[in-house]
Amino acid sequence: MDLEKLLYFQFITESKEEFDQSEEVIFHLDLELKSKPFLLKIMLWSQGEKTPVSKELYPVGTNQDLRKLGLKLADWFVENTLGFEGVSTSRISYTVQNSNRRKNIFLSSFDGTVLKRFSYNLGSNNLSSWSFDGNNIIYTTLTRSSAQLAIQPAKRLRAKILSFPSGFQPLSASWNLDGESILLTLMKQGNADIYNYHLGNAQLDKIFAWKSLETSPQMSPDGRKIAFVSDSARPRRPQIYIHNLNTLKTERVTFKGNFNSSPKWSPNGTQLIYERQEKGYFQLYIYTLSTRRHLQLTFGRFNSEKPDWAPNGKQIVFSAKKKNVPKLYYISSFGGRTIRVTKTPSNIAETNPVWSK
Repeated sequence: MDLEKLLYFQFITESKEEFDQSEEVIFHLDLELKSKPFLLKIMLWSQGEKTPVSKELYPVGTNQDLRKLGLKLADWFVENTLGFEGVSTSRISYTVQNSNRRKNIFLSSFDGTVLKRFSYNLGSNNLSSWSFDGNNIIYTTLTRSSAQLAIQPAKRLRAKILSFPSGFQPLSASWNLDGESILLTLMKQGNADIYNYHLGNAQLDKIFAWKSLETSPQMSPDGRKIAFVSDSARPRRPQIYIHNLNTLKTERVTFKGNFNSSPKWSPNGTQLIYERQEKGYFQLYIYTLSTRRHLQLTFGRFNSEKPDWAPNGKQIVFSAKKKNVPKLYYISSFGGRTIRVTKTPSNIAETNPVWSK
C-alpha cells in the first residue's frame, strides 16, 4: 500500500532515538501483536506527549487479509489525526484504451495498485458513473449500429442494457439520489436534451428541452440541484449552469472561457469541480457556491480533464495528457503537486475517472 499517494504521509528512515527527537514528526504509531487470541494493538501518539491520542485492538485471524487490515488502519489513522474520513476502501472507475482497441471500464483501488476490468460488453464502453450507494455503475456502450446505456452491479459482471424510444440516442448518464432513476442526455435529430429516466418502468420525464445542447447533468448530494452544461448563450461554447429543483430557477455560473464542462459536485454540495479551456489547454477549476469564486487548480501546457472528488472531498482525481497518452492523477482540493494514480504501461490511455461515493 503506497501511503504517500494520500499526500498526508512521509516515510522516515532513522533510528528510534533520532525519530523521537525529530521536529518533522507530528504523530507516530506503536504496533504490538498479542497472542491467545491474536490481536493487533495500535496506539497513536502525538510527538512529545506522554499519553496516546487514541488506541485500538484489531483481531488478526490465521487467514487475515493483510491489505484489508492495512487499509482499515490507514483510515483509522487519518480520522484520528486529520479529523476526516479516509478513502482507503473507495474505488475509482475509469476508461481504459490499449492502443487503438475498444474502450473498457476498469476499477482501481484508491492507490492504483489493484486494477480490475469491469465491462465485458462487445461495444466500446465509456463514461461511467457510480450510484450514490456505491452498489451500481452506469456507463455508455457504443457499437457500430447503436449507442446504449448499461447498468452493472459493482460486485457482478452481468450488465443490463436500457431501452429508449426509437430515434433517441443516449450520450451519457448519472444517478439520482434514490438510485431508482437516472439523469441522462438524449440526442434526437441533432439536439441534446436532459431527461429523468425511471429504471422501474423506463418512463422518461423531460427536464431541459431548450433549443441549444444540454449535457452532463449531475445531481447534488442533497438532491435539490442539478449542475449541467449548455451552449444556450453561444453555440458550441458550452457553459455550466445550476438548476434549483425547489425554486425551478436556473443560474449560469461560468462566464470566462469559451469552453466549460464536466461539472461534479463536492461531497458536501458546496462546490463544483469542472474543466475550462484556457489558452488552448483544459485546466481544472473549483467553483464555490457561497462566494461565487473560481479557483484554478491545474496549470501547464497539457490537458487536465474530467475531474471528480474523493469521497471525503480532500482530493481530486482527473485525467491528464502530460506525454503521448492520458493517465490518471491526484491533486489536493487545495491545489499543489500532482501524483500518478496507476503505474500502467505508456501505451494504455486512462480517461474519465469517477470516484465511488
